[in-house]
Amino acid sequence: MTEGRITQQDLDWWLEFATSREWTFAKTYAETAPHHYIVEGRTSGVTHEDMVRAARVIHTFGQPGKYYSLTKIYLLSPDGKYRWWTEDNHFTDTTLVNRATTRLFYGIQNAPSTVSDIESPYDAVATIWDVLHPTGSGESNRVKRLLDDARGKYPPHVLDIGCGTGRVLDLGLASADRYAGVDSSQAMLNVLIRKHPKAAAIYPVDFRDALTANTFSPGQFDWVFLDTAVEMTAEQRAQVEHIARLAMIIVDGHEWTLRNVRENSAERIRAESNSMRAAP
Repeated sequence: MTEGRITQQDLDWWLEFATSREWTFAKTYAETAPHHYIVEGRTSGVTHEDMVRAARVIHTFGQPGKYYSLTKIYLLSPDGKYRWWTEDNHFTDTTLVNRATTRLFYGIQNAPSTVSDIESPYDAVATIWDVLHPTGSGESNRVKRLLDDARGKYPPHVLDIGCGTGRVLDLGLASADRYAGVDSSQAMLNVLIRKHPKAAAIYPVDFRDALTANTFSPGQFDWVFLDTAVEMTAEQRAQVEHIARLAMIIVDGHEWTLRNVRENSAERIRAESNSMRAAP
């Protein structure tokens, strides 16, 4: 692990490390959720640094899965026999890694998929992204005030393009049950789901491909957030604006710029309505 970055080399380390440790059976869960674990200080050859590194590997290369109502990030072994996971709120607090067989599941398996099959430069830094890019002091209240004039009658349905680890949700700008995030980085989406497991929808795609496929329709979302890190042509940005019913918000670092599209959206809806009435 180099300066917190997680790469294929770290995954290779973990796969060798995991097979060379002696795993302890968790007797407390023998009847309810049988599994094994390794823990720093008690398992031979396991340090705190190993556990933190393992947690970051799991959340970089793993994917969401369900344990009854809980959503966790699991990493599968190459042979498909085992899944590994951790439980701590912060990666740096990790002291233990769990291992269970993939033959057993618990509850309905309806976790979102974060697999994009796209190698993203953000994957390597996903588990340290929030530490390197903390939210600014008073940022939540400042952006909420910015959005006050763009609110409708009901809480907004939100599309977050280039959502990363879920800053829009971190700031409380949208409720998870009305939120859809789009990003091509599996690792960044894993961190988002780790923090906000009740996010309504996750799209692990390059958003430009989603535009080409007409994944989203005009006026589908009240607010559309667009991170400037997502490169687009002027034509593509115009398409994005059409997806918003009330507002499009451009996010450039800690700078948030709102474009009110309410009137343009209403005109498009009226034009569509007139077209439908005129149709034979």
